Amino acid sequence: MKKFPKLSFNVILLILAVLIAIALPAWKEIQRTGEIRGQVVDAEGAPVAGAQVRIREKTLNLIKEGQVVTTDRNGSFVFRDMRMIEFIINASHINGMASVETRYHTYFPGQHFEIPESIVLLPESERDSELQ
Repeated sequence: MKKFPKLSFNVILLILAVLIAIALPAWKEIQRTGEIRGQVVDAEGAPVAGAQVRIREKTLNLIKEGQVVTTDRNGSFVFRDMRMIEFIINASHINGMASVETRYHTYFPGQHFEIPESIVLLPESERDSELQ
């Protein structure tokens, strides 16, 4: 039977250092959190400042309580520290306008995601027709 040579402490330490150097960037990437960005506009396509945008995580059997951010003067919003894979997003404004709820799906937790189309605020009568 063939015996393996004894490894010195320095060789073992070097192997561990290499493994850590390889694994650490991968671990950091797995643990990162993403941003979900988008814009809220009115029916004419003009940005809406001060709109409340709500995001809620959708799991297999429930929809969790969400987070709310307010749009800036360009109608833009950003949710930070997101690890959601599937979520529902909608917006509303103090003037009574609101959007329909829209569901999105990312590929992995912590992914940066740009909402592909602007969230459009509509009066209630138009929202009902959007749902049908």
